[in-house]
Formats: sequence, structure tokens, C-alpha cells
Amino acid sequence: MIGVLGATGQVGGEVSRLLAERGAAARALVRRPDEDGLPLPAVYADLADPGTLVAALQGVDRLLLVTPHVADQDELEAAAVGAAAAAGVQRIVKISGGSASLGPNGVTPTAVAHWRSEQRIEAAGLGFVFLRPSFFFQNLQETVAPVVASAGVLAAPLGHAPIAMVDARDVAACAVAALLDPAPRDGAWQLTGPRAVTFDELAGLLGVRYLALRPRMAARGMARRGAHQGEIAHAMRMASYFASGADAVPTDHVERLTGAPPRSLEAFLEEHRSAFTPASGLARTLSRTRSKEHR
Repeated sequence: MIGVLGATGQVGGEVSRLLAERGAAARALVRRPDEDGLPLPAVYADLADPGTLVAALQGVDRLLLVTPHVADQDELEAAAVGAAAAAGVQRIVKISGGSASLGPNGVTPTAVAHWRSEQRIEAAGLGFVFLRPSFFFQNLQETVAPVVASAGVLAAPLGHAPIAMVDARDVAACAVAALLDPAPRDGAWQLTGPRAVTFDELAGLLGVRYLALRPRMAARGMARRGAHQGEIAHAMRMASYFASGADAVPTDHVERLTGAPPRSLEAFLEEHRSAFTPASGLARTLSRTRSKEHR
């Protein structure tokens, strides 16, 4: 039996859908098991209430562990690992952070929490697969697309270094492959797309100008939009990390785990073309100006 923690999130939700599609014996461990739209049978579990976890994990031998980036992530994941060991779970597939970001002095508190969880899982003697993805394509929908649509420019504090971005759906496919593997081996995998791209190249693909923001300016913009200080600090530290080129090397790990090559950025942008199209009159004018400059 497979247990899915994080079944309502971006990666966990796709893992749940794929497991249901394959008819796998699996259950979602969620705080609202009666929520509509869950593709798997669901049981109540709350990471903030460890007493609910052992009961929810009864009969589960493989567990997907993915948690949101929250202030108490370290405590929540510690509770999950402890409950998994107590319930007899044999293997944990954990969605972690990029390899270069991890460690006791990791890039962000989230990266440190990921590293601590990996250490706990190994120390508990559990089998493990650590999936360490790069920057998600889907992040572009949340941060870049609205600015392109409204202003006709790509504005971000990501500098000019290449980033080996990956589709979150490929990360989910890797998790499913690891959960269903009949002969699993312990290991860590750095998940990337097929090639690294810069934000300058991304702007070229979108037909707009790239405005490389200073982190301070980007932080002020986030504050104006209502982001809290912890969220801003995390975003700026990760922006500096990616701008350093630390996640610039593509790997073949998605294909090695799933048997299929990872999706390309070009295919993702085409799939979501409407979201990345300048929508306002000003945005279209600025976009056309940029296109003329590069003829």
C-alpha cells in the first residue's frame, strides 16, 4: 500500500492522479478526506497532530513525503518520519530541494529542513528515494506570466545564469516510478529539464524584453502585493541561488527513472501560450517594440 502525504498539492496531486490512473493500491493522507476531487481513497491525517499519523499509516509500506514551504516544515516532516518508522513503513520517497541548496547551512530554512529530513530518514533505517528538483516550469506561470500579460516585459531577480528548469509533472512521474519500483534502490536524484536556459533566452522565446531586477526592488514589489517577510526572504535567497548558476547542469535522471525524456521549456510555453501573451494595450506595444529591436 502506498501513502501519499501532500496529495492536494502540485506534485502530490499529480502523483495521486497517476497512481489512480494505474490502479495502484494507494491512499491519500489529508486533513479533509471528504474533499471533492481527490482521485484516491482518503484518510484523515494532520502533520501538526502526530497522533493521527500512525493510524493513517497502518498498512502503508511506501510513502510519498512532500510538504509545503512553511515556517514549521522541519517539525512537520520530523513528525511524518517518526510516524512512518513507528507504523512500519519500509520506504519513503521524499520531494526535496536542489542538491546544491541542501546542507546544515543550506540556502534557506526550507533547504535546511529538507536536508534534516533526509538525514532523519536514513538514520531511521528506512529505504529512501530523494527527488531533488530544480526550478519548476510552473513557477513561471505564477510569477512571470502575470507581468508579461500586464506589462509586456519579463521582470525577475534571477540574473543571467542558466537554470536547468523542470516540469513539476515530470517530478511527479519520477515519484510514481520510485513508489512502484518492484526492486527499489536507495538513492538521490537531481531532476532537471533537458537543457538549462537563461531568463534572457526565456524572454526571447516569449518575444519580450528581460528586465533583470535587483533583489531589493523585487522584494519591495512582493511586499506591495502582500507577501509576508518570511515568504519574501525565501524568494530572494532562492533567486540569488539560481542567479549564481548553482542549478545550471541538466541531468538524465528523469529519463532514467521514468523511461521518458523530460518535457522541454518550449513545449511548456506552447501549452500555456495564452498565459504568456501580452494582454493589455501597453503590454502589446512594449512587446512589439522589443520585437522590432531584435529584427
